[in-house]
Amino acid sequence: MDETSQQEGEEEFLMAYDTYSDAIFRFLTMKIADRETARDLTQETFTRAWDFYREGGVVRDWKPFLYQTAYNLVVDVYRKKKSVSLDALIDDHGFGVSDDSSEEKKAITKAEMSLVRKGIDALNEVYREVILLRYSEGLQPKDIANITGLSENVVSVRIHRGVEKLRTILSSPTDHQL
Repeated sequence: MDETSQQEGEEEFLMAYDTYSDAIFRFLTMKIADRETARDLTQETFTRAWDFYREGGVVRDWKPFLYQTAYNLVVDVYRKKKSVSLDALIDDHGFGVSDDSSEEKKAITKAEMSLVRKGIDALNEVYREVILLRYSEGLQPKDIANITGLSENVVSVRIHRGVEKLRTILSSPTDHQL
């Protein structure tokens, strides 16, 4: 690799880091529910991406590549420990609560997020995963398919069915609410 292309590759990597590091951390925090582990896995995600690039690997689109790498690290953690929760993100970080809102609005938003979190937690993992990747991380079905190894069609169907199941859970007055 010549010096010019190496410098361009480094700039591309640094731009990917600046653009996606917070989103990757947020994704990992949701999946792991432990900030320190998520921080470590975020660092590991970018270390592996850099190593892949330095060894001559080609990255066409950094976003799905980084999510795939982070996802693989999560799978490794799941194999060791089977606990996933959104509680830490909502409780510790006020996810979804704007700082400039009134206290009443903050309380309402937090209560709504809690209900949605419980609804998402009640979903089968098959649906929960694609719903989180689609709506929390803003990934397109094509990117989710690349990350999960599923076809784009399967991902789209799971998103649709997952949203329908979540609507059912959230609209049920007592059956599914915890």
